[in-house]
Amino acid sequence: MADPSTAPSAGGPPPFTPHLWSRDGFNGDICVTGRPYPIVEYTAVTGPHVPQRLDLPAVTAADATDPAAPPTVIGRSVNGAELAISRLGAPMPHLFRNAEQDEMHFVQEGEFDYVTDFGTLTAGPGDFVALPRAVTYRVVPAAPGGLRIIVSTPAQVLLKPPAPFGMINLARDVSRPDTTKVSDLEGPVTLRVKAFDGVTTFTLPRDPMPLVAVLGGVPPVWKLNLASIQPLTYEPHGGPPDSFAETTDRDLLFYTLSSRTGARPPMHYNADFDELIFYFRGPGAYGELDSPAQLAWVPKSVGHWGPPEEVPEGYLAWLLESVGTFRLTEAGGAVAQLMETGEFGVSTATRGGA
Repeated sequence: MADPSTAPSAGGPPPFTPHLWSRDGFNGDICVTGRPYPIVEYTAVTGPHVPQRLDLPAVTAADATDPAAPPTVIGRSVNGAELAISRLGAPMPHLFRNAEQDEMHFVQEGEFDYVTDFGTLTAGPGDFVALPRAVTYRVVPAAPGGLRIIVSTPAQVLLKPPAPFGMINLARDVSRPDTTKVSDLEGPVTLRVKAFDGVTTFTLPRDPMPLVAVLGGVPPVWKLNLASIQPLTYEPHGGPPDSFAETTDRDLLFYTLSSRTGARPPMHYNADFDELIFYFRGPGAYGELDSPAQLAWVPKSVGHWGPPEEVPEGYLAWLLESVGTFRLTEAGGAVAQLMETGEFGVSTATRGGA
């Protein structure tokens, strides 16, 4: 791919800006063209399919003051995926089990004990925690003020780096619950089971989570820190990132989008995936994203031009790609601003009609 920053030789083609059209994210058919100028600007927009930037710490999360409240959903996809925010300020007073969805939790701030059917997993900033469907759990924060981002999906989430070693050191960096640290609630115990038509509450005479031993198989709950996932690149000019986890139906793909070497990506029309970029922390900035827990959402087919990723100071970020088109809830819309798609800053374009 030509580097647009390189001046053309005498008699060569005129300067151009590369533009990528792609299917199946970065895994299907592609065509790269050279455009005479950037094509991601817009001056006005009307309708719901618009790029937006969300300040996630500003979400009014119900569980910040009521530990019995569920996480606050800020977005839903047409395929049944949900994006929620939790600011749990005290231990959950009940047990929880999701009968319909796998959950992937990302800890933005704080430290949490995930007490599960398979023991306890302690998670801190930058940790992804995978909680498959039908796992019982209870979350205990070390202190108030934490922030978690929760992705829920009807499909199974699998840890699927592109090679069995290299991108992720599975033996060193993927942790399972401590089976010697088990739940010890006194009965009666409240269990909430979430299904497609709401939450059902059970009262149990005893805590169902204590265990004596794991007799076979591997506990399905795991954690992995974003900083432990090595970004992939193609020297010397760069190339697309690769996913480290995905759903079995490939509706959701999870990527590291942390700083890496290489040229700026081309402008992009993503034909099949919404792109949701979560800026975790710096010190370096990713375009106009420079404050922790900022979300840049580009709906599928909307033109965008990812900022340069070779940032000497370094930054950590991750990308969620979703086949199902997302729309914000009222809680999500309350912290969203129209976004320009060249540096992911706040747009000055005018917006009409939701």
